[in-house]
Amino acid sequence: MFKIQLDSELSINLLTPKYAGILVEALIENQECLKEWLIWAETIPSVEEYKKTIIPMWLQKFADNNGFETAIFYKDELIGMAGLHYIDWTNQATEIGYWLSNRWQGKGIMTRVVEGLTTYCFKELELNRVVIRAAVENRKSRAIPERLEFKEEGILRAAQQIRGSSVDLAIYSMLKQDWKQRNK
Repeated sequence: MFKIQLDSELSINLLTPKYAGILVEALIENQECLKEWLIWAETIPSVEEYKKTIIPMWLQKFADNNGFETAIFYKDELIGMAGLHYIDWTNQATEIGYWLSNRWQGKGIMTRVVEGLTTYCFKELELNRVVIRAAVENRKSRAIPERLEFKEEGILRAAQQIRGSSVDLAIYSMLKQDWKQRNK
């Protein structure tokens, strides 16, 4: 199964139905902080829905070579998710999405995950552009691309609905040539 080992303690693994229970536990444990920025976290589907519908849909996305959803494992504990929302092969571009359990935030874990995913996008998938979007007021999420020297391209006004309100999204990008320069 697809896995990227980021270091001796940290990996991202493709989700399969066997992970449905621990995924739902992590989502419920973090629902309050997740739903502040992610509309899908308002209602957490059941373990059965993840097993029978959602995870198979994610696996199909991976099989179709159109992105993937992975679980973040730190010391063998599922602590969040990261993935590619899609892959635009024509334009050699993708968008990274992520969330991390509240108790693991502030330890540099998500920065390492996004750095590893970005490297994978450029080296393995041979893409040219990686995008990250985050609500303008979500400072924790925006800190990741800023720390990794993604370029802020601008603000998408009223681009996302959260709890009945429109929020602005900051959009960041990294190009393959800039990543190579950064990692010399």
